[in-house]
Amino acid sequence: MKKKKSILIVSGGSIDVDFAKEYLRERQYDHIIAADSGLAHCKEIGIEPTDILGDFDSLRNLELLEYYRQKGIPLREFPTRKDYTDTHLAVKYAIDLKAEEVTILGATGTRYDHTLANISLLALLRDEGIDAQIVDAHNEIEILRGPAEKKYKKKYNRKGSETEQKKEYFSIIAFSSEVTGIDEEGFSYPLHQATLYNKESIGVSNEIVEKEATLRLQSGYLIVMRTTD
Repeated sequence: MKKKKSILIVSGGSIDVDFAKEYLRERQYDHIIAADSGLAHCKEIGIEPTDILGDFDSLRNLELLEYYRQKGIPLREFPTRKDYTDTHLAVKYAIDLKAEEVTILGATGTRYDHTLANISLLALLRDEGIDAQIVDAHNEIEILRGPAEKKYKKKYNRKGSETEQKKEYFSIIAFSSEVTGIDEEGFSYPLHQATLYNKESIGVSNEIVEKEATLRLQSGYLIVMRTTD
């Protein structure tokens, strides 16, 4: 089976370095795009970007730019006064690169305006037929667009020679005004042909109870979050 073209975007939000190192340990990407101060995160994590872009207004160590410029890594500079955030520019570039899968690190943090904008970019990527997710130490976030069906497996923690189910919450939130035809099978709170609206919280804090759970929807955009405390 042909491997999908996979791109990692490292943005300038909050990153748990230990988590990021562990998460990336066995993952490989065709491109690693550092967006603005995401370049500093790359240095901390110990990964080398293949592409660098942004206005660099939040990059404190500007010597990093020259360091990577000397290494010949492509660098795209943008004016500070621009229409798009640096993460949005990175997403647009990933689309230009014909990505099939996109993972974004550093897309969450104390700036909720950036976090919400970055979640909305998952819908943009979905419209381009690209599987995309935002990942941090406590969350995996994606957006599905109906009609769609996806299966999810339980996650486990390993302690020595034993395994135990990881305490994880599974939440769905309407991103469009409504999402119709929702089925949740294999969850603690199942749904059948349900409609969710973007003004309610009924889909929050569910749990997977079977080895494999199934989520379906007929229409609309649905935020899917797998979260831990």
